[in-house]
Amino acid sequence: MAEAPEPHEHAESAHLPAMAEEGTRDADEVERHPCPRCAVAPGSPCRSRSGAVAGTYHTGRFTKIPRLAKLLRVITLADRGPGQPWRPGTPPPAPLRDDGPSADIRIGYARCSALTQELQSQLDALATT
Repeated sequence: MAEAPEPHEHAESAHLPAMAEEGTRDADEVERHPCPRCAVAPGSPCRSRSGAVAGTYHTGRFTKIPRLAKLLRVITLADRGPGQPWRPGTPPPAPLRDDGPSADIRIGYARCSALTQELQSQLDALATT
């Protein structure tokens, strides 16, 4: 009889520390430059219009780094405090909890402009994406 293969670590979990280290390196390099869009000084993550830390760096900032220039976005790390309000001179906000949402939020739109249109098929299509 053939022996069962030994269980081994998932490839994803083995790469998590390396991905975190790479993300930290990316964020550190992006933050060496001021942001032309939100006007934050070097050493600070990008800000939204309301002053909260943005979830991603503004494109004009990370394209200054050759190895990041072709990416569509660079995520702001949790230790930079995404979504937390910021005031000059205050320490960075605490990191987000691990049990919070970790994916992008999608917003859908469905409507009926005539009495003969049916809304449920639009809602079903939105629910599958």
